[in-house]
Amino acid sequence: MRERLFHGAALWGWRLGSALAQHLPSWISYPAAVAGGELAYVVWVSRRRIAKDNFAVVLDRPPGHREVAQVARRSFRNFAKYLVEIMRFPRLGANELERLVTVDPRSWAHLRSAREHGRGLIFVSMHFGNFEMGGARIADEMPLNVIADELENERLMDILVTNRKHKNLHLLPPNGAVRQVLQALKRNEMVGLMMDLGPRAQELAHVEATFFGLPAKFPTIAANLARVSGAPIVVAAVTRERDNTFRGIAQPPIFVERTKQAAHDIERATQAIARGLEQLVRGDPDQWYIFRPMWSRSEGAASR
Repeated sequence: MRERLFHGAALWGWRLGSALAQHLPSWISYPAAVAGGELAYVVWVSRRRIAKDNFAVVLDRPPGHREVAQVARRSFRNFAKYLVEIMRFPRLGANELERLVTVDPRSWAHLRSAREHGRGLIFVSMHFGNFEMGGARIADEMPLNVIADELENERLMDILVTNRKHKNLHLLPPNGAVRQVLQALKRNEMVGLMMDLGPRAQELAHVEATFFGLPAKFPTIAANLARVSGAPIVVAAVTRERDNTFRGIAQPPIFVERTKQAAHDIERATQAIARGLEQLVRGDPDQWYIFRPMWSRSEGAASR
């Protein structure tokens, strides 16, 4: 009974927030989001601590360092802005997406050259910037299929799935996703995967890769799919600019060699992905929404 009430409250809270975000001007909604992010940083003690532990590794500073706290605080603010933008998402048309998200010619070239191989494209990213807006911008040219965790709140999940389908973004539930993903790659479409799962990676097939100088667990699904299908992997993200527009970044394609040593092929490709993700985070660490442990505390503490 309590769970049903909680899910119902979350659903109506999302609907109310979406209605406000879609009708209020940005000069009101963004400051309100920043205030909400500040409040979350203050009251959500457990997540604040996790974020600071993670950014301590990124910045190579102790968790109590002032710079670590500043980056963590800005990350909470940026995440609140991201939530407002997702609530606005259904109202955004193709022209608005094109105005808000600029993809530089070199990044477009990386995406298009990868797709020219005709085996699809595996788009890997992280909870960074506004990955939803960037996905919709790219999906306007190349259909994008994303494997996403299912929310326990099924009615809220249905709303989120419907909102994205209108933007040529297809959310696939984990169960049975591999078959659908391979079919999408055969159609020369894109498949999107999030790599910064933290403890969730342990529930999936995973390997350890060096990330900011420490071992971190990453799922192997991207490397496995690339090895089986021959599709190239592109590490990409969308970064927020000061005026709350966005810049899409796509790195050169990664091709997974298929040798007799499958485990070595997977580890090597996953390490290449980790290097690409690290490059993204170094440029704008406060745009990474990492509120779950990415490294174990014992590893982080050992390096300080």
